[in-house]
Amino acid sequence: MDPLILLYAVVNGLLLGGIYGGIALGLSLIFGVLRVINFAHGSFLMVAMYASWGLWAAFGWHPYASVVVTVPFLYLLGYFTQSVVIAPLIRRESTLVVEPLGALLLTTGLYLVLDNLVLMGFGPDVRSANVEFASGSLLVAGLPVNIPRLIGCAAGVLVAAALWWALRHTDSGRAIRATAQNREAAALSGVDIQRVYNHTFGIGAAILGLFGALLTPFLSITPTVGQMFGVKSFLVVVLGGIGSIPGSILGGLLLGVFESVASQYVTATSAAIFSFGLFIAVLLFRPNGLLGRKI
Repeated sequence: MDPLILLYAVVNGLLLGGIYGGIALGLSLIFGVLRVINFAHGSFLMVAMYASWGLWAAFGWHPYASVVVTVPFLYLLGYFTQSVVIAPLIRRESTLVVEPLGALLLTTGLYLVLDNLVLMGFGPDVRSANVEFASGSLLVAGLPVNIPRLIGCAAGVLVAAALWWALRHTDSGRAIRATAQNREAAALSGVDIQRVYNHTFGIGAAILGLFGALLTPFLSITPTVGQMFGVKSFLVVVLGGIGSIPGSILGGLLLGVFESVASQYVTATSAAIFSFGLFIAVLLFRPNGLLGRKI
């Protein structure tokens, strides 16, 4: 293979991997604290993309400007989902120490409900936002770098850094970490566990509100667009280590480069299959992930 083509594949994979990692941050955070795998993760992203597209179609807002709406909207949606839909089911579990399997199944049903509600409301037609600002490519050392993907990758790294800092240097962040490490001890120390759960789920969804707006300028939007990203996020979290913020970015970069380079040798479908092979290998030889540890 031409070294220049291989280098382009690596760069493109890094950009895509940064986006994967950023999207997976919320999933990793939610599982690290609530011990709930949110199978509706991709559907929340899809809702954010439709909200961003709707603001562009109705008012002419650039998708990047729509973050002032999509981020708080997704935070409220996540907060509501946890406090009204998931929390009652968690409380009915015999103990909060074990993983609430009922909540896991509930998020699967939630993903089906959200996807089909959007399908009923908007139909199966493909939507897209045609914008000029922050589109196209830059030439870096002779290689074309897609600007929207570069912005998405940079956002993934910056959000991960901001989240890592907030978890260690703010009162709410320390409450989240304490709950993740030992929820009973945190409750005895005065931490409102249910409020932390609601806030954590809201933060995880708010991150998707950001990336939904960032993906809208260069991705086609359908009611099933979130399914791929939901699966990718799960792979990224397992690769990097559940509950690890740096692990999410590392896992995303690894998956993005692996897929991009593999697609130069085989079809895109086969490259996706090889990604699952990488996922299985990590589970076999390092089940905790590359940086697996509690928040």
